[in-house]
Amino acid sequence: MIKTDIEKQKEESLVKELVLEVGTVCATDFFETNVSVKLPDYQRPYVWNVEKLKQLLKDFKDHFFYDGDYNENAQPYYLGCVLLYQKSEEEFEIIDGQQRVTSLLILDYACNDSKSYLAQEKWNLEYSSMLSTAVIKHNFKYLSENVSLEIKNHLNDIFSKLVFTVIKTNSEDEAFTFFDSQNSRGVSLSAVDFLKSYHLRELKGNEDLQRRFAKQWDSNNKGQFLTELFDFILWRSRSWKGKNLSFENKDAILKDFQKKTIKEQNNDIIRLYPNVCNTLANQLTYDSQLGLCVQPNILNLQSTASQYPFSIRQPIQKGVGFFLYTEKYFAVYNQLFTDKKNETFIKVYNKLITQNSYYLKMFFKLASVVYYDKFKDKKLQEFTLWMDYLLGSYRIYQRTIVTQTVIKILRDNVQNLLDVIEMSYRPEDVFEFIRSITDKNHYDVDLTSDPVYGVRNNYKNANLSFYKKEENSELIAKEKWIYEYIRKK
Repeated sequence: MIKTDIEKQKEESLVKELVLEVGTVCATDFFETNVSVKLPDYQRPYVWNVEKLKQLLKDFKDHFFYDGDYNENAQPYYLGCVLLYQKSEEEFEIIDGQQRVTSLLILDYACNDSKSYLAQEKWNLEYSSMLSTAVIKHNFKYLSENVSLEIKNHLNDIFSKLVFTVIKTNSEDEAFTFFDSQNSRGVSLSAVDFLKSYHLRELKGNEDLQRRFAKQWDSNNKGQFLTELFDFILWRSRSWKGKNLSFENKDAILKDFQKKTIKEQNNDIIRLYPNVCNTLANQLTYDSQLGLCVQPNILNLQSTASQYPFSIRQPIQKGVGFFLYTEKYFAVYNQLFTDKKNETFIKVYNKLITQNSYYLKMFFKLASVVYYDKFKDKKLQEFTLWMDYLLGSYRIYQRTIVTQTVIKILRDNVQNLLDVIEMSYRPEDVFEFIRSITDKNHYDVDLTSDPVYGVRNNYKNANLSFYKKEENSELIAKEKWIYEYIRKK
């Protein structure tokens, strides 16, 4: 439901809107409501820092002003979702969204003083945390001193174009479940929605492009797939460098794919960087009579998404560049793991990798996308076999694989595997490095005490079946089996 639905019912209170499962409302109407809105005791403290306020003010300036003048024709600015639990007919609790709601109320108070919603007691949220109180005072001081005159003079106009999606639930159990899922994990499921909104705003004035990229984004994001792509593939491929490694969180993802993206003067021109899809020549020959001859690559004027000439670690351009970059790696991931176009690659994946731990399997997907980005199909099956050789040594040696196992693989070796793939000139350089960091003695483990159908025995049996070895064969010989398999192919 969009804002026009609410405009048709101006005479009705917000309460009627809130009893709907989902509705969209502007900040002005949201704050004008006379219902009681409170913070539940289990809410986390208000923790928005000055950096977030700076970004919010910058977004307002970029979106609502042109050459310093307020743009009355500016499109609504989407502020995400506010989840409310309805305790009674006129009493609601904010389950999710209190950080944004509180920040807007502080901004309103800093700009409008006695005419603000807080001063008129239309809103009176109570914060039990001392941390909340301290942050609110600090942020109020900052906003009182730093809000530009143009934003201050037009704040009421801006509020009328700030849009929330309001979700209401009558079930307290639902409220707790939603709260736990949003606040107990490192990455919010709405991170990709922020990325979509942020980069669509870079295309303001070009509605055709906005529609094209919004439609493609929503199609690619079925089942929230883009969350997995950004969390486990794109962010890790760009951030897991060297030995200083950490896991993703919402702020880190938004920092990398929002703040660190580049703004060009002309958004229609996308800067390119050298990679396997973007080289002038792929080989040269030398003849004693004719001299040097450079063999150019074939130019694909109409490329499919997986062939877009981007590199996974390259700088990303705001707007069009970001959406095309996302489309490329969505297509690459699907080409490898969903469409299964490379039969030999997917055979190894299905027979061996899927028998591995979830964490090792996700790491394999990450490394495969990075490898494909560097070398495309060249010796892809060999890469799969050697990656399984490395990951399998951990699966057999350790009874339990934990989240930190992947960090250990990258951090505790002489070089970071992802860096090696990125810097290698030949696939053989990658394979040699993988062999050098794989301790084959890890395969020399007695599994007779393990359950017959335990994870380690299942993995061992999958290997014996794939390499066509006798039941009593030992995995310590796996490196030899891989060479034999490659020679046969």
